[in-house]
Amino acid sequence: MLDPISMAAITAVLGAVGSGVASEAGKWAWETAGGLVRRMAGREVVAPTRPEDREAVARIIHDSVHSDPELARTWNTFARGVQTTRATIGRPRLPASVRFFTDRKTAMRLLDREAGRKADGRPRVALLYGDDSMGTSALAVHWGWRAESLFPDGQLYVDLGRRGAGGAHTAGSALRELLRGLGLRDEQIPASEPERVDAFRRIVADRKLLLVLDHARSAAQIAPLLTSAPSVLTLVVARRPFPGLDAFPVPVGPLSDRDAARLLTKIVGKQVMRSARAALPAVLERCGGSPYALRAAAPRLLAPGPFAAAPPLPQPQHEPTGGLTMSDSDPMRTAAEDAYRLLQPDAARLYRLMGLRHWPAFDAEAAAQVTGLDVDAAEELLGTLADALLLEHTDNGRYRYRPSVRAHAEEVAYRQEGIAGCSAATTRAVEHYLRLSVTAARAALPESWRVPDAVPDSPGDGYAGRGEAVTRLAVELPNLVEAVATAEEFGKPDTAVTLCRALWPLQLKAGHHEELLPALRIGTAVADARFPGSRAAGALHAQLAHTLGELQLGGVFK
Repeated sequence: MLDPISMAAITAVLGAVGSGVASEAGKWAWETAGGLVRRMAGREVVAPTRPEDREAVARIIHDSVHSDPELARTWNTFARGVQTTRATIGRPRLPASVRFFTDRKTAMRLLDREAGRKADGRPRVALLYGDDSMGTSALAVHWGWRAESLFPDGQLYVDLGRRGAGGAHTAGSALRELLRGLGLRDEQIPASEPERVDAFRRIVADRKLLLVLDHARSAAQIAPLLTSAPSVLTLVVARRPFPGLDAFPVPVGPLSDRDAARLLTKIVGKQVMRSARAALPAVLERCGGSPYALRAAAPRLLAPGPFAAAPPLPQPQHEPTGGLTMSDSDPMRTAAEDAYRLLQPDAARLYRLMGLRHWPAFDAEAAAQVTGLDVDAAEELLGTLADALLLEHTDNGRYRYRPSVRAHAEEVAYRQEGIAGCSAATTRAVEHYLRLSVTAARAALPESWRVPDAVPDSPGDGYAGRGEAVTRLAVELPNLVEAVATAEEFGKPDTAVTLCRALWPLQLKAGHHEELLPALRIGTAVADARFPGSRAAGALHAQLAHTLGELQLGGVFK
């Protein structure tokens, strides 16, 4: 058990006090701590805003309580009343592993080796890298569950590439998610990135944890998330190695034909494999050892009639805006195309049109508005696309694309719908999110002049209360950020500005400032360029200033 008057314990209490300053109890603790520190130091002491400042204040307390028994009793009484991060930590879990898994014995042994390495001050970090369709994420999660006993304090997971429209997670937003996973409430999480780094490293310092950082983009993105804690193992999952990352490399390549056939057998069964024996070489060649492509090919083996390889893919006439390009030999592209060609017309059209923009997690209502279908029909088609592995289910019952699959959907949309059809579909999506956000904002904060007026054809209020309206804005926030970026890109300044103004109730009542910031910056720039000096421009500048202020909290002991 940690000595309550050790440097580590005192530093933890100071960190907890600083993290909880936003609440009333936190403010009391902040003021009480300030009074104790002044008493011990015999002078005013500036409140610690950086890890090194906190250590200096902790040293003052440490020296005082060890030289004065009365001060030691006073500090112990105060510290017991502070909810430190150690008291709130949960036991986080990884996402579910895949049911069918085969091979990867070499990679598993390499991970075992890094996990069992003798502690020597170097961070325990392994980098699993391979193409998007090679199952690197599945491997990390599968190994993590297999090695669960090594990490009795839990397994943390964060998807660094799927934050939303603003792009990948920043280090600060990833740390917020990790600290939430460890059981901290939002008001306990420090505002600044350096403080979050310090809080995270303090919490995990003496714990046996697995940390999986999925879809990492760069060494700089993950550097603040790494720790030298001897019992924490970090698995970084990426498409390629990072020269700036000092990690144990674990390459993940294609499955051998033998292991690919074994995986297919697990999925479809031995009887189907016997029936498809003649077609198997063509299936394996087309799938290229990709677990994703093999899973996507399984329905074609189960379908009646002989297996036939799809014809060569036409060359794209439009380069996907996501920046991903795919060759005919790319297993992800061929698997998506094969699955797409089996779709019924309505499902194929929904797949194409929802892939035109990066909607982070969309629902049947959005799909219905974009395609002109009713919501029930859209829900059924989304399920069909998920069954075909063209979409993924999210934890909250929504849907999203794998990045490479979305690139394919966007490509075929321009190929079959043309520029005019794609532009019209994107406009319908943005208008849907505009109506949704303004309606929710007016229900959440009807008395505020900052909230925009209702837009034409908006649905009725329909919210049970203000809290429900704020919750809807929070759930849709990643899509709303993407809608702002889309409106700006498509030359719709009024829409971009109105969308941003509709975010005000969310800022005021629920925070989410890091997620909001990209949209507010776009909206403010658009308002300044197109509506200089207007009331809307002033409102957006106030909203931006509010969020920037919330992200730069600080203070002194008073």
